[in-house]
Amino acid sequence: MKQIFYFLAVSTVILASCSNGSFTKSEKGMEYKIISAGSGKTIEAGNFFEIQFTQTYKGENKDTILYDSRKFANQIAQMDSVQIPPAYFKIFKASKKGDSIIVRQLVDSVMKGGGNTPPFMKKGGHMIAYYKIVNIFTTKQAADSAYKVQMEVARVKDSLNSLVQIKKDDKIITDYFASKNIKATKTPKGVYVEILQEGTGEKVTDSVGVKMKYTGKSMDGKPFDSNVDSQFHHTELLPVQMWAPRVIPGWVDGLRMLSKGSKARFYIPSSLGYGTQGQAPAIKPDENLIFEVEVVEVTTQKQSMADEQAMQQKMMQQQLQMQAMQEKMKGQQQAPANK
Repeated sequence: MKQIFYFLAVSTVILASCSNGSFTKSEKGMEYKIISAGSGKTIEAGNFFEIQFTQTYKGENKDTILYDSRKFANQIAQMDSVQIPPAYFKIFKASKKGDSIIVRQLVDSVMKGGGNTPPFMKKGGHMIAYYKIVNIFTTKQAADSAYKVQMEVARVKDSLNSLVQIKKDDKIITDYFASKNIKATKTPKGVYVEILQEGTGEKVTDSVGVKMKYTGKSMDGKPFDSNVDSQFHHTELLPVQMWAPRVIPGWVDGLRMLSKGSKARFYIPSSLGYGTQGQAPAIKPDENLIFEVEVVEVTTQKQSMADEQAMQQKMMQQQLQMQAMQEKMKGQQQAPANK
């Protein structure tokens, strides 16, 4: 809670600073302000500098933090006019160690310049970045040493963030069970498995292939993918090679508890699903998921590899047929114009 308040407080300070005082106009609709608190020389060409930054969006009825390096690690950059865009090169060139910089830009300008923006960003809103020059290095060796420190910081923060998220996810899932009177078994890695039908066939191990039916849902019950529901346009059984799986870790952990013929629900915490990135647009960052699964077949490695090769050949053939159909339609559309 304290950490969340800290981030919100920083955002408030940034936005308040942007609404008061004078900004210097730059190119392509950018404005900036350097808040000098440092001393010594400004960053010179060829120097390296350590920078802490927060990027935010402020629009009508929406203020949000897009990125905060304090949650991960500071960045090390080189003062190079080739690598740094001209507008930013000019700003950083006028900055010293300890200085803070605020840069704001209308979303309209970003869109006009062909930049990609999330759907929630609207014209009239501002993208606002807050930078702090933490340190300046005159040699690559010093910059490399600082980079190694920041990578270690990132590793530690990532581990701590993961532990916090795992605890948070587990509470969300167990509270859900309590509200629905669900009984499920927790695997060693943290997936909850609710057995709907016991399997009577071969056990799923790390040395077999599995053919699956599945439906993926968010915790509110809304489906986002399925090979059972025809609205998702793929009804083939999903092959999973347990010795070299190409599915999320939560699936592998859950499948080890099943046998041929098993039907189950997997309640997968975000850390064993799609993690902090999610999978837009269907799966949000740090989202817990539910999968209804059925183990239809358990096969040998040899058979599983042959099945996958046959599936790949089928997909390639379908793509070729689609391309041929598109070329045919294109030719028919162009034909009248050539007469």
